[in-house]
Amino acid sequence: MATLISTGGVLPLPIISVLAPDTLKPGKMIILMVIWSFIALVFTVTMLRRRLTDPEFAVLGGLGIVGIGGTSLILADPRSSALVLAIVAAIPAIGAITASTRLILSHLAIATLCAVVVLGVTTTSGPAFLISFGSMFGIIVVPVFLVVALRKSMEAVLDQQTRLCGIDPLTGLLNRRGFLIRASQLLSAARSSTGRIGILLLDVDHFKRINDEYGHLAGDGVLLSASAAIREHAPVGSEVCRYGGEEFLLFHVVHDENELWLCAERLRAAVAATAPVTVSVGGVCAPLVSSRNGDAGSTDDVIGNLLGRADECVYRAKESGRDTTVIDTIDPVVWNDGTLSAHAAEDPPASPPAASLYEVFYQRPADLLEMDTRPGRR
Repeated sequence: MATLISTGGVLPLPIISVLAPDTLKPGKMIILMVIWSFIALVFTVTMLRRRLTDPEFAVLGGLGIVGIGGTSLILADPRSSALVLAIVAAIPAIGAITASTRLILSHLAIATLCAVVVLGVTTTSGPAFLISFGSMFGIIVVPVFLVVALRKSMEAVLDQQTRLCGIDPLTGLLNRRGFLIRASQLLSAARSSTGRIGILLLDVDHFKRINDEYGHLAGDGVLLSASAAIREHAPVGSEVCRYGGEEFLLFHVVHDENELWLCAERLRAAVAATAPVTVSVGGVCAPLVSSRNGDAGSTDDVIGNLLGRADECVYRAKESGRDTTVIDTIDPVVWNDGTLSAHAAEDPPASPPAASLYEVFYQRPADLLEMDTRPGRR
């Protein structure tokens, strides 16, 4: 639409020049018709295409700037010439809405060069040229700067929304959606590394009792203490998220079941040592095979199956008395690496920063929580 508006203003020029011949410099009607034909072609192509690609806009926009400059050169009235020349600012500004930086800069360069040529021909002195060029350069550059600044601001807002949607506000860890957004990247990393994946689910023991007896604020403090311990002792390169109310998930690239078991035990011991609760840990270790065949599972299917098996292990750990670890190794998982999670965003969230509640609560956890959740432990 912006391209149509900027080019449509030139279309009536032949009619105007016929009705008022003194609008053009003598003998310039043929040049006007050549320029008008090209601009009419740009208008028609844009209207039919409805959306121009970057290469199309690069060519049509660049030639459009030249056409606008040529039109301003053949107009007899200097004021009309200056006003038409100012239209060259529209094309770089339009490109700044969505085009690449290279395309924006190239159109700016063409528009600036066009202004130099036209003003060099139409102005009568050096000072007049400098004044006119300074004004025209501002007319060309300022709209582009404003559009780019607005575009960057909107991208920052959208990025912030994506981060907030993918991060648990209490603990600062990824939430379920944030983890699922990253799932395909995590599977790809595992496939290109050891070819084996490990998933751990850590469920806080007796969490409902804590909420019922001490209140939800105390429950939040427990989650903060547990998440801090898990975050601190998680292996380098692993991904940790708060997957449910009192359930944490760790995705880790491993070599074998023993490595995953040692990781689970380290996390379980860390929570028991630093938080007023214990956790039951269930995990699953599996070789990962990528395939594009029909029997390969999608990203969501693979993650769902792994989590289902890990959840079964958590249940067995609970049945075994809690504060214990159960790990299973399963058959190779066949993954269709051409699929993304249904939750995947175009711009997935970056590694989560610590949440403000995390900072507040974790500064003095002992002052926040003192409760008996197990015999002989405060």
